[in-house]
Amino acid sequence: MLSILTDAKVCVGCRICELVCSFHHNGVFSPDASSIKVSRDNQNGEIGLSIDLTCDSCVEETGPQCVEYCVYGALEEGR
Repeated sequence: MLSILTDAKVCVGCRICELVCSFHHNGVFSPDASSIKVSRDNQNGEIGLSIDLTCDSCVEETGPQCVEYCVYGALEEGR
């Protein structure tokens, strides 16, 4: 199974990854239903990315949808 590597320093917090992930899993655009979570520390502005165990690396797709739709390059496929 593929892993998904994250680079929070590149992430701008747009949360598109959460939306495409939730659509992949549930057919709805709902960040609460996503395997990937984007968080922001309001004190220092740092962004965090985490992927939980429900991530299936979009095995039925051409690749992880969060990686495909991350226009900032904060996500990439790992092995």
